[in-house]
Amino acid sequence: MAKIAVIGGTGEFGSMFARIFREEGNEVLVTGRNKETGKKVSRSLGVEYKRSNIEAAEWADVVIISVSIENTPDVIKEIAPHVRDGSLLMDFTSVKVEPCRAMLKYSSKKVEIIGTHPMFSPRVIGLEGLVFIVTPVRAEKWMDWLKEWLEDKKAKVIITTPEEHDKIMSVVQGLTHFTYLSVASTLAEMKIDVKETRKFASPIYELMIDLIARIVGQNPRLYAGIQMLNPEAKKVRRVFIDRAIEFNNIIDRKDKDAFVKEMVTAARHLGDIKDSMGRSDKAIMALNQELLKLKESVGKEVALRHIYSGNVHVGTVRKVDGEMVTLGRGKKKITIKISNLELLSHDEFIKWKLNNLPREKRDYSIIFSETTDEETICRVLKKMFEGLAECMILDIYRGKNLPEGMKSITLRLEGVNTNFKDIEEFLKGLGGKIR
Repeated sequence: MAKIAVIGGTGEFGSMFARIFREEGNEVLVTGRNKETGKKVSRSLGVEYKRSNIEAAEWADVVIISVSIENTPDVIKEIAPHVRDGSLLMDFTSVKVEPCRAMLKYSSKKVEIIGTHPMFSPRVIGLEGLVFIVTPVRAEKWMDWLKEWLEDKKAKVIITTPEEHDKIMSVVQGLTHFTYLSVASTLAEMKIDVKETRKFASPIYELMIDLIARIVGQNPRLYAGIQMLNPEAKKVRRVFIDRAIEFNNIIDRKDKDAFVKEMVTAARHLGDIKDSMGRSDKAIMALNQELLKLKESVGKEVALRHIYSGNVHVGTVRKVDGEMVTLGRGKKKITIKISNLELLSHDEFIKWKLNNLPREKRDYSIIFSETTDEETICRVLKKMFEGLAECMILDIYRGKNLPEGMKSITLRLEGVNTNFKDIEEFLKGLGGKIR
Protein backbone atom coordinates (compact mmCIF):
# COMPACT_ATOMS: atom_id res chain seq x y z
CA MET A 1 0.00 0.00 0.00
CA ALA A 2 1.16 3.52 -0.77
CA LYS A 3 0.82 6.97 0.73
CA ILE A 4 -1.05 8.95 -1.93
CA ALA A 5 -1.58 12.73 -1.97
CA VAL A 6 -4.17 14.12 -4.38
CA ILE A 7 -3.46 17.83 -4.89
CA GLY A 8 -6.88 19.30 -5.59
CA GLY A 9 -8.48 16.19 -4.18
CA THR A 10 -11.49 18.11 -2.87
CA GLY A 11 -12.75 18.62 -6.43
CA GLU A 12 -15.02 16.12 -8.20
CA PHE A 13 -12.30 14.37 -10.16
CA GLY A 14 -9.69 14.31 -7.42
CA SER A 15 -12.14 13.08 -4.78
CA MET A 16 -13.30 10.28 -7.09
CA PHE A 17 -9.76 8.89 -7.30
CA ALA A 18 -9.12 9.58 -3.62
CA ARG A 19 -12.13 7.39 -2.82
CA ILE A 20 -10.93 4.56 -5.08
CA PHE A 21 -7.41 4.60 -3.60
CA ARG A 22 -8.76 4.77 -0.03
CA GLU A 23 -11.15 1.85 -0.57
CA GLU A 24 -8.13 -0.27 -1.50
CA GLY A 25 -6.46 0.42 1.85
CA ASN A 26 -3.97 3.11 0.78
CA GLU A 27 -3.25 6.08 3.04
CA VAL A 28 -4.78 9.02 1.21
CA LEU A 29 -4.43 12.76 1.76
CA VAL A 30 -6.26 15.45 -0.20
CA THR A 31 -5.64 19.16 -0.50
CA GLY A 32 -7.89 22.02 -1.52
CA ARG A 33 -8.15 25.77 -1.05
CA ASN A 34 -11.49 25.74 0.79
CA LYS A 35 -11.06 24.46 4.34
CA GLU A 36 -14.76 23.66 4.89
CA THR A 37 -14.97 21.69 1.66
CA GLY A 38 -11.76 19.89 2.61
CA LYS A 39 -13.15 18.81 5.97
CA LYS A 40 -16.38 17.66 4.34
CA VAL A 41 -14.51 15.53 1.77
CA SER A 42 -12.25 14.21 4.53
CA ARG A 43 -15.22 13.01 6.58
CA SER A 44 -17.07 11.63 3.56
CA LEU A 45 -14.17 9.60 2.15
CA GLY A 46 -12.29 8.76 5.33
CA VAL A 47 -9.12 10.49 4.11
CA GLU A 48 -6.88 13.14 5.64
CA TYR A 49 -7.14 16.79 4.55
CA LYS A 50 -4.38 19.40 4.47
CA ARG A 51 -4.56 22.88 3.06
CA SER A 52 -0.81 22.93 2.33
CA ASN A 53 0.16 21.41 -1.03
CA ILE A 54 3.82 21.40 0.00
CA GLU A 55 3.23 19.39 3.18
CA ALA A 56 1.20 16.88 1.17
CA ALA A 57 3.97 16.55 -1.44
CA GLU A 58 6.63 16.00 1.23
CA TRP A 59 4.55 13.26 2.88
CA ALA A 60 3.47 11.14 -0.08
CA ASP A 61 4.91 8.25 -2.12
CA VAL A 62 2.61 9.21 -5.00
CA VAL A 63 1.69 12.84 -5.67
CA ILE A 64 -1.18 13.39 -8.10
CA ILE A 65 -2.03 16.86 -9.41
CA SER A 66 -5.75 17.21 -10.08
CA VAL A 67 -6.37 20.93 -10.53
CA SER A 68 -7.64 23.06 -13.42
CA ILE A 69 -5.50 23.17 -16.56
CA GLU A 70 -4.66 26.87 -16.17
CA ASN A 71 -3.49 26.36 -12.55
CA THR A 72 -1.47 23.21 -13.22
CA PRO A 73 1.85 24.90 -14.15
CA ASP A 74 1.84 27.04 -10.99
CA VAL A 75 0.96 24.08 -8.77
CA ILE A 76 3.74 21.99 -10.36
CA LYS A 77 6.21 24.81 -9.76
CA GLU A 78 5.04 25.02 -6.13
CA ILE A 79 5.18 21.35 -5.16
CA ALA A 80 7.61 19.57 -7.53
CA PRO A 81 10.78 20.61 -5.60
CA HIS A 82 9.27 19.07 -2.45
CA VAL A 83 8.43 15.62 -3.85
CA ARG A 84 10.69 13.06 -2.20
CA ASP A 85 13.35 11.18 -4.20
CA GLY A 86 12.04 7.81 -5.35
CA SER A 87 8.45 9.00 -5.30
CA LEU A 88 6.07 9.45 -8.22
CA LEU A 89 4.77 12.79 -9.51
CA MET A 90 1.85 12.62 -11.95
CA ASP A 91 -1.01 14.77 -13.21
CA PHE A 92 -4.55 14.34 -14.56
CA THR A 93 -4.46 17.25 -16.98
CA SER A 94 -6.15 17.20 -20.41
CA VAL A 95 -2.98 18.54 -22.08
CA LYS A 96 0.37 16.89 -21.64
CA VAL A 97 3.34 18.66 -23.23
CA GLU A 98 3.55 21.68 -20.91
CA PRO A 99 2.72 19.88 -17.63
CA CYS A 100 5.29 17.15 -18.37
CA ARG A 101 7.96 19.74 -19.19
CA ALA A 102 7.19 21.58 -15.95
CA MET A 103 7.35 18.40 -13.85
CA LEU A 104 10.76 17.61 -15.37
CA LYS A 105 12.02 21.15 -14.85
CA TYR A 106 11.07 21.65 -11.21
CA SER A 107 11.47 18.19 -9.64
CA SER A 108 14.52 16.24 -8.52
CA LYS A 109 16.10 13.92 -11.09
CA LYS A 110 15.35 11.05 -8.70
CA VAL A 111 11.60 11.69 -8.83
CA GLU A 112 9.67 9.56 -11.33
CA ILE A 113 7.29 11.46 -13.62
CA ILE A 114 4.22 10.17 -15.46
CA GLY A 115 1.70 12.34 -17.24
CA THR A 116 -1.80 10.90 -17.40
CA HIS A 117 -5.16 11.80 -18.91
CA PRO A 118 -8.28 9.91 -17.76
CA MET A 119 -10.65 10.08 -20.76
CA PHE A 120 -13.88 10.28 -18.77
CA SER A 121 -15.76 12.54 -16.39
CA PRO A 122 -16.10 12.16 -12.60
CA ARG A 123 -19.71 11.09 -13.16
CA VAL A 124 -18.58 7.48 -13.79
CA ILE A 125 -18.87 4.80 -11.10
CA GLY A 126 -15.80 2.69 -12.01
CA LEU A 127 -12.95 2.54 -14.52
CA GLU A 128 -13.86 -0.69 -16.34
CA GLY A 129 -13.75 -0.25 -20.12
CA LEU A 130 -12.72 3.42 -19.91
CA VAL A 131 -9.65 4.87 -21.65
CA PHE A 132 -6.78 6.06 -19.46
CA ILE A 133 -3.88 7.65 -21.37
CA VAL A 134 -0.40 7.39 -19.86
CA THR A 135 2.64 9.42 -20.99
CA PRO A 136 5.68 8.19 -19.02
CA VAL A 137 8.48 10.76 -18.95
CA ARG A 138 10.86 9.39 -16.32
CA ALA A 139 9.49 6.16 -14.88
CA GLU A 140 10.69 2.74 -13.77
CA LYS A 141 9.11 1.04 -10.73
CA TRP A 142 6.09 3.35 -10.58
CA MET A 143 5.16 2.72 -14.21
CA ASP A 144 4.65 -0.96 -13.41
CA TRP A 145 2.61 -0.02 -10.34
CA LEU A 146 0.34 2.34 -12.29
CA LYS A 147 -0.14 -0.02 -15.26
CA GLU A 148 -0.98 -2.97 -13.01
CA TRP A 149 -3.38 -0.82 -10.98
CA LEU A 150 -5.24 0.35 -14.10
CA GLU A 151 -5.36 -3.11 -15.64
CA ASP A 152 -6.73 -4.49 -12.37
CA LYS A 153 -9.55 -1.91 -12.73
CA LYS A 154 -10.03 -3.21 -16.32
CA ALA A 155 -9.36 0.24 -17.79
CA LYS A 156 -8.08 0.55 -21.38
CA VAL A 157 -4.49 1.75 -20.97
CA ILE A 158 -3.00 3.77 -23.85
CA ILE A 159 0.73 4.53 -23.57
CA THR A 160 2.09 7.36 -25.72
CA THR A 161 4.25 10.51 -25.65
CA PRO A 162 3.09 13.94 -24.44
CA GLU A 163 3.54 15.32 -27.98
CA GLU A 164 1.49 12.58 -29.64
CA HIS A 165 -1.16 12.94 -26.95
CA ASP A 166 -1.67 16.65 -27.60
CA LYS A 167 -1.73 16.13 -31.36
CA ILE A 168 -4.45 13.47 -31.19
CA MET A 169 -6.41 15.25 -28.45
CA SER A 170 -6.58 18.37 -30.60
CA VAL A 171 -8.97 16.32 -32.76
CA VAL A 172 -10.54 13.88 -30.27
CA GLN A 173 -11.35 16.63 -27.78
CA GLY A 174 -10.51 19.96 -29.39
CA LEU A 175 -12.39 19.52 -32.68
CA THR A 176 -15.29 17.60 -31.10
CA HIS A 177 -15.90 20.13 -28.34
CA PHE A 178 -15.44 23.09 -30.70
CA THR A 179 -18.01 21.67 -33.12
CA TYR A 180 -20.60 20.91 -30.44
CA LEU A 181 -20.09 24.24 -28.67
CA SER A 182 -20.51 26.03 -31.99
CA VAL A 183 -23.83 24.23 -32.60
CA ALA A 184 -25.02 25.07 -29.08
CA SER A 185 -24.02 28.71 -29.56
CA THR A 186 -25.89 28.79 -32.89
CA LEU A 187 -29.08 27.46 -31.27
CA ALA A 188 -28.80 30.05 -28.49
CA GLU A 189 -28.13 32.91 -30.93
CA MET A 190 -31.19 31.95 -32.99
CA LYS A 191 -33.29 31.53 -29.80
CA ILE A 192 -34.36 28.07 -30.96
CA ASP A 193 -36.77 26.26 -28.62
CA VAL A 194 -34.76 23.03 -28.33
CA LYS A 195 -37.52 21.25 -26.41
CA GLU A 196 -39.94 21.99 -29.24
CA THR A 197 -37.47 20.75 -31.87
CA ARG A 198 -37.29 17.37 -30.13
CA LYS A 199 -40.96 16.79 -31.02
CA PHE A 200 -39.99 16.87 -34.70
CA ALA A 201 -36.60 15.25 -34.30
CA SER A 202 -35.00 12.26 -35.95
CA PRO A 203 -33.06 9.93 -33.60
CA ILE A 204 -29.78 11.38 -34.93
CA TYR A 205 -30.81 14.91 -33.93
CA GLU A 206 -31.87 13.75 -30.46
CA LEU A 207 -28.56 11.93 -29.99
CA MET A 208 -26.62 15.00 -31.13
CA ILE A 209 -28.53 17.29 -28.74
CA ASP A 210 -27.86 14.90 -25.86
CA LEU A 211 -24.14 14.85 -26.66
CA ILE A 212 -24.04 18.64 -26.93
CA ALA A 213 -25.86 18.94 -23.59
CA ARG A 214 -23.32 16.57 -22.04
CA ILE A 215 -20.52 18.93 -23.11
CA VAL A 216 -22.09 22.29 -22.25
CA GLY A 217 -23.40 20.94 -18.94
CA GLN A 218 -19.90 20.42 -17.57
CA ASN A 219 -17.17 22.68 -16.22
CA PRO A 220 -16.70 25.50 -18.80
CA ARG A 221 -13.23 26.36 -17.47
CA LEU A 222 -12.04 22.83 -18.20
CA TYR A 223 -13.26 23.08 -21.79
CA ALA A 224 -11.73 26.54 -22.17
CA GLY A 225 -8.41 25.10 -21.09
CA ILE A 226 -8.63 22.24 -23.58
CA GLN A 227 -9.23 24.72 -26.42
CA MET A 228 -6.75 27.39 -25.37
CA LEU A 229 -3.86 25.44 -23.84
CA ASN A 230 -3.44 22.53 -26.25
CA PRO A 231 -0.74 23.82 -28.64
CA GLU A 232 -2.16 21.77 -31.54
CA ALA A 233 -5.83 22.79 -31.18
CA LYS A 234 -5.54 26.13 -33.00
CA LYS A 235 -4.41 24.46 -36.24
CA VAL A 236 -7.35 22.05 -36.14
CA ARG A 237 -9.90 24.83 -35.53
CA ARG A 238 -8.46 26.81 -38.44
CA VAL A 239 -8.82 23.88 -40.85
CA PHE A 240 -12.35 23.22 -39.59
CA ILE A 241 -13.40 26.83 -40.16
CA ASP A 242 -11.85 26.85 -43.63
CA ARG A 243 -13.67 23.65 -44.59
CA ALA A 244 -16.98 24.97 -43.18
CA ILE A 245 -16.61 28.13 -45.27
CA GLU A 246 -15.86 26.09 -48.38
CA PHE A 247 -18.89 23.85 -47.77
CA ASN A 248 -21.03 26.93 -47.32
CA ASN A 249 -19.75 28.36 -50.61
CA ILE A 250 -20.52 25.09 -52.43
CA ILE A 251 -24.08 25.12 -51.09
CA ASP A 252 -24.60 28.82 -51.85
CA ARG A 253 -23.66 28.33 -55.49
CA LYS A 254 -25.77 25.14 -55.65
CA ASP A 255 -22.83 23.08 -56.92
CA LYS A 256 -24.21 19.56 -56.42
CA ASP A 257 -21.24 17.86 -58.06
CA ALA A 258 -18.81 19.57 -55.69
CA PHE A 259 -21.04 18.70 -52.72
CA VAL A 260 -21.19 15.03 -53.72
CA LYS A 261 -17.42 14.94 -54.26
CA GLU A 262 -16.76 16.40 -50.79
CA MET A 263 -19.15 13.97 -49.14
CA VAL A 264 -17.76 10.92 -50.94
CA THR A 265 -14.18 11.95 -50.12
CA ALA A 266 -15.08 12.36 -46.44
CA ALA A 267 -16.81 8.95 -46.35
CA ARG A 268 -13.78 7.23 -47.89
CA HIS A 269 -11.48 8.86 -45.36
CA LEU A 270 -13.57 7.69 -42.39
CA GLY A 271 -12.98 4.07 -43.41
CA ASP A 272 -15.36 1.32 -42.32
CA ILE A 273 -18.72 3.08 -42.64
CA LYS A 274 -20.68 -0.13 -41.97
CA ASP A 275 -19.14 -0.57 -38.52
CA SER A 276 -19.87 3.07 -37.71
CA MET A 277 -23.45 2.64 -38.89
CA GLY A 278 -23.82 -0.38 -36.64
CA ARG A 279 -22.49 1.42 -33.58
CA SER A 280 -24.66 4.48 -34.20
CA ASP A 281 -27.70 2.22 -34.73
CA LYS A 282 -27.07 0.70 -31.30
CA ALA A 283 -26.80 4.17 -29.75
CA ILE A 284 -30.07 5.23 -31.39
CA MET A 285 -31.86 2.07 -30.23
CA ALA A 286 -30.53 2.61 -26.71
CA LEU A 287 -32.32 5.98 -26.58
CA ASN A 288 -35.68 4.20 -26.45
CA GLN A 289 -34.68 0.85 -24.97
CA GLU A 290 -35.27 1.67 -21.29
CA LEU A 291 -38.50 3.52 -22.13
CA LEU A 292 -39.92 0.51 -24.02
CA LYS A 293 -38.91 -1.93 -21.27
CA LEU A 294 -40.51 0.24 -18.61
CA LYS A 295 -43.75 0.62 -20.55
CA GLU A 296 -43.93 -3.17 -20.73
CA SER A 297 -43.37 -3.34 -16.96
CA VAL A 298 -46.32 -1.20 -15.81
CA GLY A 299 -47.91 -2.97 -12.84
CA LYS A 300 -44.80 -5.10 -12.26
CA GLU A 301 -42.07 -4.82 -9.64
CA VAL A 302 -38.72 -3.64 -11.05
CA ALA A 303 -35.33 -2.44 -9.85
CA LEU A 304 -33.82 0.69 -11.41
CA ARG A 305 -30.17 1.60 -10.86
CA HIS A 306 -29.12 5.26 -11.11
CA ILE A 307 -26.23 5.26 -13.59
CA TYR A 308 -24.25 7.93 -11.69
CA SER A 309 -24.93 7.35 -7.98
CA GLY A 310 -25.36 3.58 -8.25
CA ASN A 311 -28.42 3.76 -5.97
CA VAL A 312 -31.09 1.12 -6.69
CA HIS A 313 -34.77 2.08 -6.57
CA VAL A 314 -37.22 -0.81 -6.19
CA GLY A 315 -40.98 -0.60 -6.65
CA THR A 316 -43.98 -1.28 -8.85
CA VAL A 317 -44.09 0.72 -12.07
CA ARG A 318 -47.12 3.01 -11.75
CA LYS A 319 -46.65 5.41 -14.66
CA VAL A 320 -44.27 5.94 -17.59
CA ASP A 321 -44.15 8.94 -19.91
CA GLY A 322 -41.53 10.05 -22.42
CA GLU A 323 -39.05 11.23 -19.78
CA MET A 324 -40.11 10.08 -16.30
CA VAL A 325 -41.08 6.87 -14.52
CA THR A 326 -43.07 6.66 -11.29
CA LEU A 327 -42.45 3.77 -8.89
CA GLY A 328 -44.68 2.88 -5.98
CA ARG A 329 -43.91 1.04 -2.74
CA GLY A 330 -47.00 0.83 -0.58
CA LYS A 331 -48.28 4.39 -0.17
CA LYS A 332 -44.95 5.95 -1.19
CA LYS A 333 -44.18 7.11 -4.72
CA ILE A 334 -41.00 8.26 -6.40
CA THR A 335 -40.66 9.83 -9.87
CA ILE A 336 -37.27 9.60 -11.61
CA LYS A 337 -35.84 10.69 -14.95
CA ILE A 338 -35.55 7.67 -17.26
CA SER A 339 -32.36 8.89 -18.96
CA ASN A 340 -30.49 8.51 -15.65
CA LEU A 341 -31.66 4.95 -15.02
CA GLU A 342 -30.71 1.41 -15.95
CA LEU A 343 -33.30 -1.35 -15.61
CA LEU A 344 -31.78 -4.33 -13.80
CA SER A 345 -32.17 -7.67 -15.52
CA HIS A 346 -34.18 -10.43 -13.86
CA ASP A 347 -31.04 -12.15 -12.53
CA GLU A 348 -29.53 -8.84 -11.33
CA PHE A 349 -32.77 -8.02 -9.49
CA ILE A 350 -32.80 -11.41 -7.74
CA LYS A 351 -29.15 -10.94 -6.76
CA TRP A 352 -29.92 -7.46 -5.42
CA LYS A 353 -32.78 -8.82 -3.32
CA LEU A 354 -30.59 -11.55 -1.86
CA ASN A 355 -27.91 -9.02 -0.92
CA ASN A 356 -30.16 -6.26 0.40
CA LEU A 357 -33.45 -7.67 1.76
CA PRO A 358 -33.99 -9.73 4.95
CA ARG A 359 -33.81 -13.46 4.37
CA GLU A 360 -36.29 -16.00 5.69
CA LYS A 361 -35.15 -19.46 6.85
CA ARG A 362 -37.05 -22.75 6.96
CA ASP A 363 -35.86 -26.19 8.06
CA TYR A 364 -37.44 -29.32 6.59
CA SER A 365 -36.99 -33.00 7.39
CA ILE A 366 -38.18 -35.09 4.46
CA ILE A 367 -38.30 -38.87 4.17
CA PHE A 368 -37.01 -40.06 0.82
CA SER A 369 -35.90 -43.31 -0.75
CA GLU A 370 -32.36 -44.35 0.15
CA THR A 371 -31.42 -43.91 -3.52
CA THR A 372 -32.36 -40.20 -3.51
CA ASP A 373 -29.42 -37.83 -4.06
CA GLU A 374 -29.82 -34.93 -1.59
CA GLU A 375 -27.23 -32.79 -3.45
CA THR A 376 -29.34 -33.00 -6.62
CA ILE A 377 -32.45 -31.95 -4.68
CA CYS A 378 -30.66 -28.79 -3.51
CA ARG A 379 -29.42 -27.95 -6.99
CA VAL A 380 -32.90 -28.37 -8.49
CA LEU A 381 -34.58 -26.30 -5.76
CA LYS A 382 -32.17 -23.37 -6.21
CA LYS A 383 -32.64 -23.46 -9.96
CA MET A 384 -36.44 -23.69 -9.90
CA PHE A 385 -37.43 -21.28 -7.13
CA GLU A 386 -36.64 -17.59 -7.44
CA GLY A 387 -35.21 -15.92 -4.39
CA LEU A 388 -33.94 -19.18 -2.88
CA ALA A 389 -30.37 -18.29 -1.94
CA GLU A 390 -29.24 -21.29 0.12
CA CYS A 391 -30.09 -24.96 0.39
CA MET A 392 -27.97 -26.60 3.07
CA ILE A 393 -27.99 -30.28 4.03
CA LEU A 394 -28.04 -30.26 7.84
CA ASP A 395 -28.47 -33.97 8.53
CA ILE A 396 -29.11 -37.39 6.96
CA TYR A 397 -30.76 -39.83 9.34
CA ARG A 398 -31.19 -43.57 8.98
CA GLY A 399 -32.92 -45.19 11.96
CA LYS A 400 -35.13 -47.98 13.24
CA ASN A 401 -38.25 -45.78 13.16
CA LEU A 402 -37.91 -45.26 9.39
CA PRO A 403 -39.23 -47.74 6.82
CA GLU A 404 -36.66 -50.05 5.26
CA GLY A 405 -34.84 -48.47 2.30
CA MET A 406 -35.73 -44.91 3.42
CA LYS A 407 -33.75 -42.03 4.93
CA SER A 408 -34.60 -38.64 6.43
CA ILE A 409 -32.91 -35.61 4.86
CA THR A 410 -32.93 -32.37 6.86
CA LEU A 411 -32.57 -29.26 4.69
CA ARG A 412 -32.23 -25.61 5.66
CA LEU A 413 -33.68 -23.30 3.01
CA GLU A 414 -32.93 -19.59 3.03
CA GLY A 415 -34.31 -16.98 0.64
CA VAL A 416 -36.04 -13.69 -0.06
CA ASN A 417 -39.74 -13.58 -1.03
CA THR A 418 -39.55 -17.33 -1.51
CA ASN A 419 -42.77 -19.30 -1.89
CA PHE A 420 -42.08 -22.06 0.63
CA LYS A 421 -45.56 -23.61 0.12
CA ASP A 422 -44.71 -24.31 -3.51
CA ILE A 423 -41.39 -25.82 -2.41
CA GLU A 424 -43.21 -28.13 0.01
CA GLU A 425 -45.58 -29.29 -2.75
CA PHE A 426 -42.63 -29.84 -5.08
CA LEU A 427 -40.82 -32.02 -2.51
CA LYS A 428 -43.98 -34.07 -2.02
CA GLY A 429 -44.28 -34.44 -5.80
CA LEU A 430 -40.80 -35.96 -5.83
CA GLY A 431 -42.08 -38.67 -3.49
CA GLY A 432 -40.90 -37.09 -0.28
CA LYS A 433 -42.83 -37.15 2.99
CA ILE A 434 -42.36 -34.08 5.18
CA ARG A 435 -42.02 -35.08 8.85
